[in-house]
Amino acid sequence: MIDDIFHATFHFEDPSGASSTGCYYQQTADNGSTTYDTFKLAEALEAALAGPITDMISDDFWLAGFRVRKVWEEPQNQYLLTSNPQVGQRSGPGLPSNNCALFNLNQTLFPIRSNGKMYWPGLPEVDTDAGVMEVAYHNSVVNALASALVAPVAAVGDTGVWNLGVISQKVLNLTPPTKDWAGAFAFVNSVSANPIIAIQRRRTTKVIGAVG
Repeated sequence: MIDDIFHATFHFEDPSGASSTGCYYQQTADNGSTTYDTFKLAEALEAALAGPITDMISDDFWLAGFRVRKVWEEPQNQYLLTSNPQVGQRSGPGLPSNNCALFNLNQTLFPIRSNGKMYWPGLPEVDTDAGVMEVAYHNSVVNALASALVAPVAAVGDTGVWNLGVISQKVLNLTPPTKDWAGAFAFVNSVSANPIIAIQRRRTTKVIGAVG
C-alpha cells in the first residue's frame, strides 16, 4: 500500500562465500493485484536492477537473489526471489567481497549525517588500480548503476511503484520503544559513487542458492 516501507537486500555469491548489501524503499503507488507487495517489489528490483548490477561485477560473482521484507505498516510475509541467479559480466577475477564500491544515498529532509550508504561487492581486479576504480569503468557501468538506483522502481505487469530512501536512526528511535518509520523515512534525490574503493568489515552471510 502507498506509504508502506520495505527493506531490500541484494544477495551475492562469490569464491569466498556470500555477501550482501541493502536499502529502503517506500511505496508511492498501489498495485492493482492482491499479490504480496514484498513479492512485487522483489520482482520489480530484479527487472530494473539485475542488468546494471551484473554489468558492474566480476564474472566470478553471482547476483543470487533479492530479499524484501516490510518494516512498516501492516505485517506481510517477507519474500526471497532466487529463481534467476545471474553471473557478473566483467571478465576476470573480482576483488575480495569486502572491497566495495561505496554509493552515497543523498537526501535533503534531514541533516547530511542521515544520508545513506551502500557497499557493493564484486569489483573486478582489471578495472581497479591501487585502491581506485579505473576512470572509464567508474564513469560508465558504476555510474549507470547509481542512476538506476535513484529511479523509481515499477512493478512488472502491475501498477505498484517504489522509491529509494534512507532512514534517520535518530528520528526512528526518538520515543522508544515505538519506532517512527514514517517520520524517519526520507526519499533519496541522488546517488553518487565514490571512485575510491571502500573496505567494509562484512558479516558472514549465508549462501542462499546454487551458483551453477
